[in-house]
Amino acid sequence: MFKCVFTLVIVASLSMPVLAAKKSDSTVYKVKWKERSGRILHESVCYNYDDGSIPYRRCRVQAQRHFVQQCRHFTAKYEKTKRPYNQSFRKKRDKFCYSADRYYPF
Repeated sequence: MFKCVFTLVIVASLSMPVLAAKKSDSTVYKVKWKERSGRILHESVCYNYDDGSIPYRRCRVQAQRHFVQQCRHFTAKYEKTKRPYNQSFRKKRDKFCYSADRYYPF
């Protein structure tokens, strides 16, 4: 029994640096998408990368975070700006908040 526990500890300690290396990938991918009628076409997000490639998948995850950040940003701008000047912020808020709620990378 002691051998099993010892082996498990060694395997776990060797695999931790690999997980940390994957999480520390700070590459910023250029997120591109297409729009129709003021809405982001979710199936077109990261069309500038090969479908299924690692950069494509990482780009789509970054896109999800980007949509949430932009939703928060334009919501704050819309709420702080008086009418009629806030209408451009409302359109952007609607676009990004819709995608923040409904876009899933996979």
